[in-house]
Amino acid sequence: MRFTFIFKLTIYLLILDVLAALAVTDALGRLELAAAAAVLVGSWWTDAVRRRVPNYRRLWDILTTAFVLYAVLDVAILADSFMAAVIHLLLFLQLYKLCNLERHRDLLDLLILTFLQLLAASTLTVHLVFLPLFCLYVLLGIWALILLHLKREAELAWPEKSQELLADRGLVTVRFLATSGGMALLCLVFTLAIFFTMPRIGRSFLPFQGPATPLTTGFTDRVDLGSFGSIQQDATIVMRVTPQTGFDRPGLPVLRWRGVALDQFDGRTWSLSDGRRRLLRRLRDGTFTMGPLRPGGPLVSYEVYLEPIGSDLVFALPRLVTLQATSPTLTQDAGDGFGLPAAPNIRIHYQALSQLETPRGEALRAAGWDYPATLRAQYLQLPPLSPQLRRLAADLAAGAATPYEVARRVDGYLRREMHYSLNLDRRSELAPLDEFLFVRKTGNCEYFATGMAVLLRAAGIPTRLVNGFQMGEWNEVGRYFAIRQRDAHSWVEIFFPGVGWVAADPTPRAAFESEAFSGSGRLAKYLDALRMHWNRYVVDYSLADQAGLATRLREQSRILSRRVSRDWSGWRLQVRRLARRITAAGLPLGLLAVLLAGAWFLLRRRAIPGADRWLRCPGASPSTVGFYERMLRLLARRGWPRSPALTAREFAASLGGRPDLSGPVMELTSLYERVRFGGEKLPPADEARAGALLRELTVRRRAATSPAR
Repeated sequence: MRFTFIFKLTIYLLILDVLAALAVTDALGRLELAAAAAVLVGSWWTDAVRRRVPNYRRLWDILTTAFVLYAVLDVAILADSFMAAVIHLLLFLQLYKLCNLERHRDLLDLLILTFLQLLAASTLTVHLVFLPLFCLYVLLGIWALILLHLKREAELAWPEKSQELLADRGLVTVRFLATSGGMALLCLVFTLAIFFTMPRIGRSFLPFQGPATPLTTGFTDRVDLGSFGSIQQDATIVMRVTPQTGFDRPGLPVLRWRGVALDQFDGRTWSLSDGRRRLLRRLRDGTFTMGPLRPGGPLVSYEVYLEPIGSDLVFALPRLVTLQATSPTLTQDAGDGFGLPAAPNIRIHYQALSQLETPRGEALRAAGWDYPATLRAQYLQLPPLSPQLRRLAADLAAGAATPYEVARRVDGYLRREMHYSLNLDRRSELAPLDEFLFVRKTGNCEYFATGMAVLLRAAGIPTRLVNGFQMGEWNEVGRYFAIRQRDAHSWVEIFFPGVGWVAADPTPRAAFESEAFSGSGRLAKYLDALRMHWNRYVVDYSLADQAGLATRLREQSRILSRRVSRDWSGWRLQVRRLARRITAAGLPLGLLAVLLAGAWFLLRRRAIPGADRWLRCPGASPSTVGFYERMLRLLARRGWPRSPALTAREFAASLGGRPDLSGPVMELTSLYERVRFGGEKLPPADEARAGALLRELTVRRRAATSPAR
């Protein structure tokens, strides 16, 4: 394959790879990508177009002037961000260079522009697809640099014959491509080493993702009843939670990731009455203390990776005790919800410790009606209710001795009489809650949670509505919970004197989900686990991870050192025991026997069949020049060294006065010249002959002292 074609193809594949990386970032629209691809394809025939278009260079001057004017507007108004404007500029410069290649410097500039584009793409995306695109760029980039170097050297060394040389089909071989691939692999290995050892000073960022629309499943910090239509299920993963300790014990409650608790209801909307937040104290190790430990509840620790969803809330299991994050501040609201100073537009990572609520039935049944006045004032608030709704609340609470019994009745009524549905149609002019309870009798989790909270408040039991996420889907491949937008959920927290706030969920959603949704396939779980590890160990790799890795390596080295020391001590003990046994059996006699056997072998080796193998150089085959080197050593020991000034044949001729030596030496020299200068491989007969001649020189005695030279 011709060098010029391979070099040109490598450059174009490199540019396509960079365009794909930019496409992943969404920094270029479809129209821009299509225009860039069209110019890229057309530039393949640039030389032919340049010859046919008389004012080709002037046309590009006009396009450049027009783009300069556009670039000013792009930075000021048109571009979504400054980085997007920079990418537009880099793309135009790349296409300009591609269509106006004249010098070696233009090719080098083109490669530099591709690197800058890849660098810009790396700052705008953390998508897993970027990894294979980056690896492909390294491979193609190394090929392009090597080919560019060969092209440059050929043009400098042979200016007149450079075109003829570069047209040679044997210049770029499979071996060359394999060697370049090996160099690319080494570069990737060194890149990984540098990545994991260089101190981390920052992190990537994501484009801001806006909140979901009202009729799309997803988390919101408010509950608005009265929206009608078919709610679409969004399967986008918003959070991944990796369990660490405490999750393997039996009797754990259903896991729900708590976000915000709402206490005010106006008949249609739930909100938080007290919007004030207090700052939490951050310890030196980055840990925030959330609440005190309580007796009885199991402690669980877990690691959370939360995608940007347009909310500043931090999601965790109820009764959060501590949280460790890189954020300088955290806040706590009146409903025991925790949040960041502002809604992040990047993925956040934190470690949490929670003490789960596992109240026993006896404690709940023993709780009475003794509620503090402040709690009644805040969590018994209700808007004007319809007589029908108050009558239902009174019927459900009639004859109940404890709040726990009322709560069980309300929960049973909602599960028995109501049905879960995502199709919210309007059937009357009643208030949203009345229509749900008495007309439609179908709704989503927000209607079930609101119905239970209002009925319990009407019966004099303090409640609040909580928004967050359900447990999510367990990914056994990566061993984490994958929480999606459609797992957004609303439930109720009920206050019991002497126990505290206890979660209650009246929504019969499990049966609906078992019919509507199937679990993710094995391949999907593998891909998401790969994405999780990419985010964990590449995107979110931090200085703390480096410190932890260094600590683990130090601990493993100490363990290995102790193990090697222990094994070495055992081996030394075994060697000492063996030495004592050999000494006791007669070590001197054994050594004498070994020495005698070695001497006999050296003296009698000429009589051993196949001894010619020992006359060759180590590692040399019979077809190499090892037999000639052995001959020179034999002659040197007999006083006939070869002078560096003599050729092989001149040295053989100088032995004419020794007929016993000159014959074998001349014949061995002829064989040497055939192998050394003729590039031949000796046939078996000649190999055997060379061995016989070497044996002949070995066994002959020196007849006389060599003359002085």
